[in-house]
Amino acid sequence: MREKRASRRIVFVANGALLYQNQRFPCHVENISPHGALVGLDEADCEAVRQGERCVLVLPLGGDAPPAQVPAQVIHNGFGLIGLRFAESDAALESVLAAIVERAAREETATGRDSSRLYARLGINTDRSRWR
Repeated sequence: MREKRASRRIVFVANGALLYQNQRFPCHVENISPHGALVGLDEADCEAVRQGERCVLVLPLGGDAPPAQVPAQVIHNGFGLIGLRFAESDAALESVLAAIVERAAREETATGRDSSRLYARLGINTDRSRWR
């Protein structure tokens, strides 16, 4: 199966919030790219968020910097996970997103992180010795 994403997702573990229809849902960012992100929410909160709807992902930047507010569209949801496609943004927000993705890529390379935590959450067996 051919990958359809414009750029690869980088493991990015961070707490954030999803603003959706005047509600604020705490979320946990699983991975991110310049074009979207996968976030985890409480199952009940996930069911409240509808595919195709607009929302805002709030990402802490650390230090004294105010959090980034990234407009997005819900592409898919289920199993406590929401897939987001970032909406077009201004140059300043694109610069912030690029810095977040760059930092996440450096951390992923330095720590050797992969998506195994996400696979475990979804019940996907990643023990390759059992695949034979």
